[in-house]
Amino acid sequence: MSSSPIRLEPRLGNQNNLLLWRDFHRELRLLDRSPRTIQGYLEAVEQLEAFCDGADLEELTKIEIGDYLLHVQDTHSLTTAGNRFRSLRRFYNWMAEEEGIDLEVSPMQTLKEPKPKSQPIPIPSIEDVRKLLATCNTKDHDGYRDEAIIRLFCEPGAPRVAEMAGIEPDRIDFTQDVVAILGKGRKWRAVPFGARTGKALTRYMRARDKHPLAKQKNAPKEMWLGARGKALTPSGIYQMIERRCDFAGIDRIHPHQLRHFAADAWFAAGGSDQDGMRLFGWSSLEMPRRYGAANAEQRAIQTHQRMAIGDQL
Repeated sequence: MSSSPIRLEPRLGNQNNLLLWRDFHRELRLLDRSPRTIQGYLEAVEQLEAFCDGADLEELTKIEIGDYLLHVQDTHSLTTAGNRFRSLRRFYNWMAEEEGIDLEVSPMQTLKEPKPKSQPIPIPSIEDVRKLLATCNTKDHDGYRDEAIIRLFCEPGAPRVAEMAGIEPDRIDFTQDVVAILGKGRKWRAVPFGARTGKALTRYMRARDKHPLAKQKNAPKEMWLGARGKALTPSGIYQMIERRCDFAGIDRIHPHQLRHFAADAWFAAGGSDQDGMRLFGWSSLEMPRRYGAANAEQRAIQTHQRMAIGDQL
């Protein structure tokens, strides 16, 4: 997957913490966690030690860990605070289970996870998405690439940003019009695409084949070629969408909003929660409710108007 490099060297001052870090790292690798997931876990451990001035993490109390988590809540989003909480909970649960570590019960056992407020994410209008696509009509490599990315983001089952960056050309099946996506938890899923997206993808594939970077021996294996001899990273995709929004003269849209746009279109067309979970790679029924929240009332009104039950009496 194309992304920023995963840093493997720990930033810890306490020798015992360093040993714990290495053992925990080894445990996560044995569990086949993704490099990005491992990095998130280990960064939380490092930041906890830094907040506690190099204290032995094995000896921290519930109050000391709670103080760190409150600090994260005060300085970052609740989503980040939740991620840090879950990373440290996994770390302390591992310590409590690991032989040779003098920790019988996790100090986080009775700490409550911070929950982000349920706030619907704004969904772009179809007019703004059309304006976004119109900026890609430049008939060059970047124009073909950006149109294909934006259209794929708008398909039901739309990839997450990191998933989009990790797509490789041989994962696209133009016989069945699906792309194989390696998602969260290293799980594969198939995302179908429509005729216009398929046309945009084949146009980009032709442009990609002619790109100088694609002809080099060390050419990136990823689909989307960027600048400076590298594949487009998740950050690069964010920047591309922002740049296209500026060209289109619309408010900036981030890629996750396009994924919500695709989910809203899915539910508006009558798509089921279960099928949506399979397409979008959701692991619980909470996700369809969250993704469908923004326009749920409007969809309910439209359904009522189609049914017109009162007019049948």
